[in-house]
Amino acid sequence: MKYTLIGAGGIGASMGAWLSRAGTDILYVDAVSEHVRAMNERGLTIRDPVNGDFTVPVKAALIDGLNEPLEAVFLATKTQHTRAAMERIAPLLKDNGYVVSLQNGINEYVIAEYVGEQRVIGAFVNWAADYIEPGVIQFGGHSNFVIGELDGKVTGRLMHLQELCSSFQQVEISSQIMRQLWSKQVNICAMFATGITHLLIPGGMEYQPAQETIACIALEAMQVPKALNIELISFDDFRPDLYRQGRYREALKVTADHYRPMVKNYTGLYRDLAVRRRKSEIDGTVGIVVQMGERLGLDLPLNRKLVSMVKEIEGGRRMICTENLLELKSEYGKIYPEGLKQLL
Repeated sequence: MKYTLIGAGGIGASMGAWLSRAGTDILYVDAVSEHVRAMNERGLTIRDPVNGDFTVPVKAALIDGLNEPLEAVFLATKTQHTRAAMERIAPLLKDNGYVVSLQNGINEYVIAEYVGEQRVIGAFVNWAADYIEPGVIQFGGHSNFVIGELDGKVTGRLMHLQELCSSFQQVEISSQIMRQLWSKQVNICAMFATGITHLLIPGGMEYQPAQETIACIALEAMQVPKALNIELISFDDFRPDLYRQGRYREALKVTADHYRPMVKNYTGLYRDLAVRRRKSEIDGTVGIVVQMGERLGLDLPLNRKLVSMVKEIEGGRRMICTENLLELKSEYGKIYPEGLKQLL
């Protein structure tokens, strides 16, 4: 089986490096020429404070030059680049080939538009990693890794991937992968509220003046999978039951405690806005929840406000600061004068 990783950033390249070190032949594909050149010339370096740094030789290529038949594709681009990546992937994908989404968001729906549901594998990935510089990835810690077919079947290719990726970490197989994906999506909505500040994830989730506001963002988002008859589940840093019970401070503490010891304890949104200064994943994460909610007749005004604030930061019309959370809190008070009980 031929393996191709498209999007060799923090998430994809960190997993790929472990697989390459174990002997798996992977082509690393990216849009950043400096990154591709560095990987080809110096190898891919993983900085891991727990298990130790390592460098592994890899083959890398620019996505514009990708023209060979594809079999197993790990797609790890940012959500906003999914369609552009699939425009390149779909014509090259063999009939028995498939795409595994290692992305934030619910991109499986989009990928299926190009290659059909039968050639898409969903993946709930929750480990932490960041692109630091060309050829170098900072690994922040292992966490959940779950894969599943969109139709819920347990197939031979799932078991193959489970074994293949075991050199990186333990992989679970799910017959209801959308439960995991939507649970992560809701948690992202809450965590991304910290990304409009300079607060770390733990500090943001435990910033007392805005805790009820962040809980409201989560509860709003939870209405969408409920309308789709998708039951949310708990994982390492998310407890939907605590939110539903109104125990939001406990729910936020679960997330804060998970990220507190990690090297990576800023959201990817924050790094896009403050460090890499590029367009973020807000449309493909919080934005898509708002859009799907609207199609279902649901209004998610606080999530919509968060999206607009991020876009203002991207456009240079707003600064990243803690006052953004206080503005979001003010909006919460206007929209929900009776507090969270309007959503419970």
